[in-house]
Amino acid sequence: MAGSSSQRLKGILSITVLKANDLIKSDFIGDNDCYAVISLEPLANESKVKTGNQPKQTETRQKTQIRDGCNPIFNEKLLFPVAEGLEALYVQVWDSDIGKDDLLGYGTLSLLGAGQGGQFNTSLNKEWLHTVTISMDNEKRGNGGTLELVLHFIPESLAAYMSKKFNAAQADLKKKLTDQIVSKMTDVAADQIRGYVGISN
Repeated sequence: MAGSSSQRLKGILSITVLKANDLIKSDFIGDNDCYAVISLEPLANESKVKTGNQPKQTETRQKTQIRDGCNPIFNEKLLFPVAEGLEALYVQVWDSDIGKDDLLGYGTLSLLGAGQGGQFNTSLNKEWLHTVTISMDNEKRGNGGTLELVLHFIPESLAAYMSKKFNAAQADLKKKLTDQIVSKMTDVAADQIRGYVGISN
């Protein structure tokens, strides 16, 4: 289970949801209105009647914007703080409808499985970047299509280092811009003063 934000972060997991393929067509008229849900914790697969209080984005569960079709392209990045080693990643793709959304596909990516060779280990102080294709199930058809992701883990030490470098670069840029602005304003003011007293360059 994912840790709470009160724990010391191990890093940031950036998940880019690229696209889904071969989703079941849910709507009789028109295209699917699809969105993907990515979670660090298990998800319920039952369709739920919509209410005025829909689940919001959280540190462990996020969803994409809606895209059309059976092969929707999302190309959307989601960021998850990681407070402890993750064991699995849970995904779903839904068709947004009036009243109740339909679950098109669901799947799980084991991050610490024997066949993974430690490539998705978030407990190590090591950056990694991998593309994955997750096969999904559909309760009616069996095959729920696939979901393509890019997973990028940035350990806390690297994130802190990059943040310091970025802040230092920002501070340096701000100082240079400030110096340039002050210098320019000084030149303009000096020219105006010369004009007032009748002194030419």
